[in-house]
Formats: sequence, structure tokens, C-alpha cells
Amino acid sequence: MLFFHSLKSKLSNQETVFGILNSVPSPVICEMFAYAGFDFAVLDTEHVLISDDTLAHCIRAANCSGLPLLVRVPDDNAVTIGRVLDAGAAGIVVSRVSSLAMANNAIAAAKYPPLGTRGISGGRNTGFGTLALQDYIDLANREVVVCLMIECINGMAALPDIVKLAQVDMIIEGALDLSLSLGYGTQVTHADVQAQIHKMAHLCQAQNVTFCAIPRTPEQQASWHEKGTKAFLIGEDRGMIFKTFKHQLDTLKQTK
Repeated sequence: MLFFHSLKSKLSNQETVFGILNSVPSPVICEMFAYAGFDFAVLDTEHVLISDDTLAHCIRAANCSGLPLLVRVPDDNAVTIGRVLDAGAAGIVVSRVSSLAMANNAIAAAKYPPLGTRGISGGRNTGFGTLALQDYIDLANREVVVCLMIECINGMAALPDIVKLAQVDMIIEGALDLSLSLGYGTQVTHADVQAQIHKMAHLCQAQNVTFCAIPRTPEQQASWHEKGTKAFLIGEDRGMIFKTFKHQLDTLKQTK
């Protein structure tokens, strides 16, 4: 059943929220995110191989532990978006949004008529019928979170129109792919790349759309706070886990 958590209201009230990118799909890790106190997590299905069963178990674990779990999908495919929402995800994060049409397609796939074109199913999302279909439709149209990632030059060009769409809840920066798109390779801190990221934030703030930053240095974190940014992805669990393992091992090896 779709569980309605606090993320949508926090975004609407412009409260500060912290999320994490989940690249190690595991129900246990989803529970750990919840108990660690994250406001949301983004489970990556663009770059990570994950079975339908594992995805379903991760969503269920997040639901049961009170974690708003957003599923990152590779594109605006309506079937993919509908299936993850039917499974109970709190919302979607659409990767590589590069046009107004793509943004509109994602919204249409995530929302029921009259807001979109999502098809209705009465399975787990409605508690197998314990929640009336119309009640579920009304709740889903109000509560499902739609986030779009801007990761290329074309996405930046379309962003002034995208942020005017009523059903966009959050824009997430994708500095690495944006840097590649701009011709700077992996230089995510390059001045031109950062200028585009700050332009992204400005366009969002002008339309009261939440902008989600991914700070890569303490200085960036402080700067975003000073600029009034309210949403942050603190990074990716996979990298954090690896660094922790390696640090612990290296520390033990150096112990005499």
C-alpha cells in the first residue's frame, strides 16, 4: 500500500531535507536509512541492476520503517514509472531530463487523470482494495513526489519552462553528467559547471520549486545553506561503504 510520509509536506513547507542515493539495493539498508534519520532515499535503477523482487522488498522495507523511498528511473517510460508507483514507491526521480516534453511525459505517467494518464491498479498500492480506488487516486495525485534530474546542456536549456510545470516537486542537479555534457570531463568543480548548477538553483527558487544540491565539499555545503537551499543528497551509499571498509582495514593493518 502506498504510504504517505512527510516528504511532500516538507518540500511544500520549504523545510530542510537530507537524502541519500541508494546504489546497494537491500531492504536492510533501506531500513538503516530510515533509522539513521534520512528524510528520503533515492534507489537507483538507472545504473544498478536490480530484480523486480529486490525492488519490491526495498520498497516494502522503506514503507514499514517510515522512509520515503523515491525510485530513480532511467527515462520517462510510462510503464516503468507506473510499475514502481504501483509497488508503493513514494515517488520517482527521472534521470537525464532533456526537454519540456520529457518532463511532461514523466508527470503524465506519475499522475492519474485529470492531472496525467497513469493507469489504475487495485493491488498493493490500495491495500488490495481496503482503500477505495477514488480515494487512492486522490491521495496519489496529491502525495506522489515527482523529481527530475537535469544532467545535460539540453536539460539546462529546457529548465526555464520545466520549472513552471505545476506537478514538479524537486529538481536534482547532476553535476558529473552535466560536466561531461559541457565538455569538461569529470571536472565537476569547474567554474563553468558550477555556474550552470547555480543557474539551475536560481531558476528553481524563482518558481518555488525545490532545488536539491549534491555538495562535494564542506565549502559547497556551507555555500548552499547560505543561498537558502533546502534539499541535499549527501552522496551515494556504495562509495561511503567502500571508503569505510577500506579505512577500517587500513587502520587495522597499521596497528602494531
